[in-house]
Amino acid sequence: MKILILSASIGSGHMKAAESLQKILGDSAQVVDFMAKEISLLNWLTKKFYLAALRFIPDLYDRIYKFADGKKVGVSARFLSSALMYLPFARLLNKFRPEVVICTHPFPEAAASLWKFLHAKSEKNFLLAAVLTDYSLHEIWIFGEVDAYFVATEEMKLELAAHCRAGQKIFATGIPIDEKFSSAKKISDSTRTKILIMGGGLGLGSIEETLLELDKIKSPLKISVVAGQNENLSARLKKLREKISHEVEVLGYISDVDKLMAAADLLITKPGALTMTEAFAAGLPLILHAPIPGPEFKNAIYAVEHGAAISVGDKKISAVVEEILKEPARLAEMKICAEKISKPFAAREIVMRLKKLLDEKI
Repeated sequence: MKILILSASIGSGHMKAAESLQKILGDSAQVVDFMAKEISLLNWLTKKFYLAALRFIPDLYDRIYKFADGKKVGVSARFLSSALMYLPFARLLNKFRPEVVICTHPFPEAAASLWKFLHAKSEKNFLLAAVLTDYSLHEIWIFGEVDAYFVATEEMKLELAAHCRAGQKIFATGIPIDEKFSSAKKISDSTRTKILIMGGGLGLGSIEETLLELDKIKSPLKISVVAGQNENLSARLKKLREKISHEVEVLGYISDVDKLMAAADLLITKPGALTMTEAFAAGLPLILHAPIPGPEFKNAIYAVEHGAAISVGDKKISAVVEEILKEPARLAEMKICAEKISKPFAAREIVMRLKKLLDEKI
């Protein structure tokens, strides 16, 4: 089975989902960043615009996201993205000749869907799978040419089924992550609370303000801060930690987040779906704040409603942390709730179902 996994380096979640699938598939799969400059200059510029909108005009991004979720506008948005990115996908298809194409972002999914529509009888046809990497459905993911959808929850499965044509498969497998998050050995330290602060691969989420807020807490803390690929943030945090009364460790982009989560008592982060899913698998309670406009609001709602997280809302982070630290029973219950909604073997299940679908197609 020759598989092409197409993702997008917009944040780190989409790429991490793709890499978790490739880890299960091994040499039969190739991961390609569809938004890389060497794939397409237009795709790369689109990514740059997206990241700039998130950083400098988040309200505009929020309005575009909500506007595109409408039925009529969603159809137009899907057509535009598929038309603009069709040629880069066609080049990749000619290069790799895959039997299966897996998309962990809607942009490559749109281009692949258009190719299938235009070349329905081609010998180069392939099984197209879309892996949704949030805890809510958006109109931009919905294409009639997708053979199999893999979603986070049963609720999403039911919602998507109402939009799909006959024959399209939908599986509520969970979001694929590296299985190591569920197997990392827990490290306990009864002398002080260990807090992990993350802001995704881009280091977003008001991390400096969070660190200053935690400095207001009198009980001893050990704080690990992950700045991701944001080198400027990392440099600022290293200067800032000299003013913080707690022990602070500043880290850049790292590959062993599972060990950090295993060592932590509490994770403070924006509600990125991959980070949340990894925390669920690690049994790590979450405090969620500073969501990126769009799907992260709904991600936060999902985690809070299932008891695995607390949303800061209008409160101060220091107040929320102090409150939860005074209630160890509640913290323990949050850990249980996180583990209960965890699906740490989603990647393995997705691969298994894809192999079965391909066998049936042959």
